[in-house]
Amino acid sequence: MKFGLIGAGAIGAIRASALERSKSCSLTAVHDLDEARARSLASSATFHPTVEALIESPDVEAVLISTPPQFHEALAVAAAKAGKHALVEKPMAATPDACERMIKAAKAAGTLLTVGYNQRYFPALKVVRDAVMSGDIGRLSHVRAYAGHGGLGEFKAPWMYDHAVMGGGALMDNGTHIVDLVRYIVGDPTEVFGQALHRVWGLDVEDEAMALLKSEDGVAASIEASWDEWKGYRFHIEAYGDRGMAKAYYAPMFATVIRMDKPGGSKSVERKFYPESIIREKIRGWQSTVIQAFVEEFDDFAAAAAGQQGSGRIAMGADGMRAVQIAHAVYDSSRTGSQVKLAPLP
Repeated sequence: MKFGLIGAGAIGAIRASALERSKSCSLTAVHDLDEARARSLASSATFHPTVEALIESPDVEAVLISTPPQFHEALAVAAAKAGKHALVEKPMAATPDACERMIKAAKAAGTLLTVGYNQRYFPALKVVRDAVMSGDIGRLSHVRAYAGHGGLGEFKAPWMYDHAVMGGGALMDNGTHIVDLVRYIVGDPTEVFGQALHRVWGLDVEDEAMALLKSEDGVAASIEASWDEWKGYRFHIEAYGDRGMAKAYYAPMFATVIRMDKPGGSKSVERKFYPESIIREKIRGWQSTVIQAFVEEFDDFAAAAAGQQGSGRIAMGADGMRAVQIAHAVYDSSRTGSQVKLAPLP
């Protein structure tokens, strides 16, 4: 699969590194307003001075959109109209309406649209989802998820906490990953209740968000996204069944699975550590873990574009839209003090 990359910033550079390692995909074209930065990503890729030239290039089969979110819709729609597949970074867009238009354009064109929820490919997350899906921990009861970092000091540019660009704060930033992961593990929620707080940084977007989700079959999930995690970046997700639990944690990466023969019965504990990940990150930084996840995601993208199943872990356009809908439902709930019901996905 030949990719054209739009946006050669920090995430674009990591994407380019992953494409260099991919056996199923390659980087053939790059566009960025900074030509030197774009050319530095891949010497073998062609620099295109405009996005139109890149999208129309016969050497581009899929467009990788690594720009700020306010440009995602226009670029994804243009790619679809040109018959090109698209992979869009998270969040998919600032509003649910923009996400819906992106999906409609891809559907009308018969092209593939996916969203970059790469944490689905983290080894510890695979352990948790597989434990749930296999019934290893019994009937699922509830899930707890948390993601936090230190806030404004983590951002490289003001647009990253600009409401007009992002559509929200912590929940649309680091929180969007755990919103997606909860859906990935629990299934689609039907009810949302939440609070969005603005008590730390004094911004027009939330620096803390807490939400309760409930699925149609009664599984509950609690989500917290924070920009005041003073201990540094971390996230965890815990799934509880009637015969055990499974937990994923990062950073560092580890997983735990507890299995019981019956509720409250005898149990076995399995712990998985990933020393290779820890050592790799100490040498090459956290980016090395993300690159590894991106490579797997690209493999699934190429498979999906060819009409194949792949690992089944890739996030589709509908998944990206639902994550944005849930975030906005939390904002609505916080304003009104009421529960928000989600309409079924089309």
